[in-house]
Amino acid sequence: MRRALRYLLVAATGSIPTVLFVASPLVGAAGETAPSLPVQRFEQNGLAIELTVLPQEGSSETGTGLTAGQQATVKVALMDAKSGSPVIGIRPKGWMTGRASERVADEHTCVEKIRRLAGGRLGARAEVDLNRYVIVTMNHDQTVSVIDPQVEFGATKLESLITLPGNGEDWVLSPDQNALYVTIPDEDAIAVIDTRTRKLIQTIAMEKGSRPGRILWQPESRRLWVGLDGTGQVAGLDGAEHRWIKSITVGAGLHTLAAGPDGRFMYVTNSQSDTVSVVDTQSMVSVASVPVGKTPVAMTYSSAARRLYVGGVNGTDIVAIDPSTHRLAARIPVASGVVGLATEPQGRFVFAINQVESSLSVIDTATNAVTATTKVVKDPDQVTFTQRYAYVRGIESEKFTLIDLREARNGKLAPLDVQAGRQAPSAAPQELGVAPMIVPTPEGNAVMIANAPDATLHYYQEGMMAPSGTFSNYRRMPRGILVLDRSLREVAPGVYQAIVTLPHSGRFDVPLLLDQPRIAHCFQVAVQESPLATGSDPSPRAVRIQARFGSDLVSAHVPALLSFELLDAATQEPIAGLQDVQVLIFEPPGTWQQRRWAQEERAGRYVITQVFPHAGEYRLLVQSPSRRLRFSDTPPVLLTVGPPMSSALNSQAQAVKP
Repeated sequence: MRRALRYLLVAATGSIPTVLFVASPLVGAAGETAPSLPVQRFEQNGLAIELTVLPQEGSSETGTGLTAGQQATVKVALMDAKSGSPVIGIRPKGWMTGRASERVADEHTCVEKIRRLAGGRLGARAEVDLNRYVIVTMNHDQTVSVIDPQVEFGATKLESLITLPGNGEDWVLSPDQNALYVTIPDEDAIAVIDTRTRKLIQTIAMEKGSRPGRILWQPESRRLWVGLDGTGQVAGLDGAEHRWIKSITVGAGLHTLAAGPDGRFMYVTNSQSDTVSVVDTQSMVSVASVPVGKTPVAMTYSSAARRLYVGGVNGTDIVAIDPSTHRLAARIPVASGVVGLATEPQGRFVFAINQVESSLSVIDTATNAVTATTKVVKDPDQVTFTQRYAYVRGIESEKFTLIDLREARNGKLAPLDVQAGRQAPSAAPQELGVAPMIVPTPEGNAVMIANAPDATLHYYQEGMMAPSGTFSNYRRMPRGILVLDRSLREVAPGVYQAIVTLPHSGRFDVPLLLDQPRIAHCFQVAVQESPLATGSDPSPRAVRIQARFGSDLVSAHVPALLSFELLDAATQEPIAGLQDVQVLIFEPPGTWQQRRWAQEERAGRYVITQVFPHAGEYRLLVQSPSRRLRFSDTPPVLLTVGPPMSSALNSQAQAVKP
């Protein structure tokens, strides 16, 4: 028995809002009167949109309003204009863009602004993108990639590359998505990545030979739990302080983790002991051991039934456990070979993946009976859901199976196989793991699919017969994929919220777009200068970049020290003291790119060290948020890179031969 392993392009058309209702004046820029921020409201076609932008608690240095450089909460509420009842099912799109003048965006300029911003091109990017999300991949070469799938800039979408201390197995995001925890079995450790700085900030060492595998965040808590497959234990970690708390003995074998919505108990499968251990998360002790089917590796919680469902690879049934008694509540006969269980979004139906039969079965938790079974892609190991569809991956297939959830809930299955790459995952058997390889995107109607042998990511939008986009993973084979969502996320019915960092002082337009009904409007907010800023100009002038490497010989494969000066375009004086200068280096049309943080060498002169992969023509762009300098604000600096030194010397020797 094999081990169970595992866009945004919107044309802003239609009617445009023409009235903006503001409860009281906005916060002003530096030097202006700044009363507290109100709720801004707009109504059209019976729908009301309310916008609130408030400083996060403890982030405002003055206590009077929005401050440059600080974090703020952007909240958009959609409701019926008359009754005030929330309107659901409409995901807003939004941006924040600095205004160069006091002129407020009118109907025409607002729709044009939205059309440019929705295009995703590098030259039309907002200072704050309220739709932004990035794709994160765990790779075969002990790295984590951060890829922006939304920017239209050739193929240059790789934003960051983070090195791990070993090969990752599983991972989990903290609830605020500011920390990413990666289990490293070969190193007996858990790596902690700060998703804001995109740096490895800590490695939590575990007991030698513990081999941490599956990892799960405890609901309604600051703790997370890790299955230690090598020692028959489960470890509790403090997610705020990034430290080990305690290890608890459970059973032998591989461990899968699950919890109820309140997080009161943690459930751990023990594949060799044929049991499920129940861990009290408050006292941090094992309080029960429940016998289940043979070789349990699959587990899921049904919110509708309020029961836990467990399946075993070599068992002949799926069992339901009652969390109130920690006893078996039901047995559901199935064929042996179940390697995966997952509960669909409404919480009532459980989907069981059978790798031996290459099949999927739907279990109604109201009756604890199988209502439908169908063939799917060969050797399935994972199932993922959007609101409308189930996606099944197969180890031995370059396709995935798509199942309509509405039909499945009615006991009808009409599977559709969709191409998702050139090679089956089994073509790279060493990269088969337990981390998800299909994840839904924030739009709610699409998924990202990682394909290890092809070293690619596929974007599939529902309703299509094939993926509508492919993204390179830059020759790295992905072992897992997740979405880091910084967009407006639904926090309550009809209420969407995002935490943003205010890039600079001044007035901002906040364009919002709804698709159905089609409504577009530009709200306005103002941000005051930080009182702690020293020598900053609330209205910085244009910046000129003066390269200082024009006559230097730059060769491929050799570290090159590249320096440049940032000058005030009006006075030609150097701009000193910047701590946020970033350089984007790319090779047209964009098949290779890297980003580097520059260090100040002397007043106004900044430097980076870069190794170029091969000879050719490269371009350099510079940005500095504190100066409101974006990559698109200045023309690119041109750089010619020669062949490696050895190749160049050989060419010269050939040229002087008699």
